[in-house]
Amino acid sequence: MIKPDINTQYLFQLLRAVLNNEQPPELPENCSAEAVFRLAEHHSVANIAYYGIEKLNSKPNAELMKKWAEIRDREIMRDIIQCTELEQITAAFTSEGIRFITLKGTILKTMYPQSDFRTMCDIDILVDKDNIKKAGKILLSLGYSAGKQEEVNHDVYYKPPVMNIELHRSLFRATTNNFADFFEDIWNKTEPVTGTRYKLIPDYCFAFVMAHAMGHYKWGGTGIRSFMDIYIYRKATENKLNMDRIRSFFEGAGETELFDSFLDLSDMWFNGVELTEKYTKMSEYIIRGGTYGNFENQVAIGMEGKSKSKFLLERFFPNLAYMQDQYPVLRKAPLLLPVFWIVRMIKGATINRKQNMQKFKAFRDN
Repeated sequence: MIKPDINTQYLFQLLRAVLNNEQPPELPENCSAEAVFRLAEHHSVANIAYYGIEKLNSKPNAELMKKWAEIRDREIMRDIIQCTELEQITAAFTSEGIRFITLKGTILKTMYPQSDFRTMCDIDILVDKDNIKKAGKILLSLGYSAGKQEEVNHDVYYKPPVMNIELHRSLFRATTNNFADFFEDIWNKTEPVTGTRYKLIPDYCFAFVMAHAMGHYKWGGTGIRSFMDIYIYRKATENKLNMDRIRSFFEGAGETELFDSFLDLSDMWFNGVELTEKYTKMSEYIIRGGTYGNFENQVAIGMEGKSKSKFLLERFFPNLAYMQDQYPVLRKAPLLLPVFWIVRMIKGATINRKQNMQKFKAFRDN
């Protein structure tokens, strides 16, 4: 049997105990509470892990408990604010006749034993393309400020202290993601929640949760929380999902192997299934990357089966489809591609300099 290190293993025991309302085991002698805390924080599950730690007969030192409790309290506050703000947005959009679909975290929160168990940095909302500017103006009227405005996929709005809204035109960028075909004719795959707010029907909602996590995995990693989501979704729906139908979605995209691996690893981590040799490397990749992955993982997976020279060539000179997503003007004027390669390099050397230096270090060390 292959096991993760003792600290990682204990974190999974804590999370399973909280999710199933069980008494967690006491901290093993050779396990570091500080290391468990750091790993939980790295994967955005420190708040839920605290609910297990506070049940222990022999607790970690007072300083660590205080630091851990502060994270739990912060996430309770964030959860209350997010739920309240979403109610206000729903009322405002409904008043203006703007139908919208809430995605990912807002739906998953309702499936956990407590909504604050599932942290959420952004609220993802899909709006009819014709109404996205109108929806944006409504958010501005509710006290939000406009952040990054994209021409293809989504616009960003934020409001202190914790609100970040991603207003989506589409679920995936069709030119760079092979999952986009799943969700054609999206409104026929939804059911009403309240007012003009909708959610994806269960099969498609679960498929989207999986596809989104798999996309992150292939672009640098996705964390423990994603696999906890998969476990919770299946548990909450009492296995009433049509898994053959869902698997066929991924078969059409050539991703059945990764789809099956995600299901298997979720069972191994949260459903008591034995972790096998096959999943050792995958587990290490995920645990190393944290909630959203890291540059080391991004470079490592990008270089699979490629020479360093080919990898660099693809990074410096991305294909037209990718560049059209970054610079929509190329949709009308593709011959300008070489010009925008230069624009992208200048941006990388100035605005994104720190990020790109980290990527270069990861490339050098690979």
